Amino acid sequence: MKKKILFSAMMGISVMAFAKTLQAVWTSTCGVKHYTTFTGDWSESDMALWIAEKNADECGNYPSSVTFNP
Repeated sequence: MKKKILFSAMMGISVMAFAKTLQAVWTSTCGVKHYTTFTGDWSESDMALWIAEKNADECGNYPSSVTFNP
C-alpha cells in the first residue's frame, strides 16, 4: 500500500514538473494591476477570455481588446 501511495505521489510530482506555466501581468480597466499564473495548455484566446471575464467582474465592463506582448 505504501509503495502505491509513494508511486502515485512521484508520478504527480513528475507530471507537475513538466507542466507549462505562464504568468500574465495585466492591468484592469479600472487601474488595478494583477499577476495571474496560467498552468497547463491555455491558448492565448482562452487566457484573453479569462482576463476579460475577471475584468468584467472587477470593473463592471469588458475591455475592448486583450493583447499580449512577447
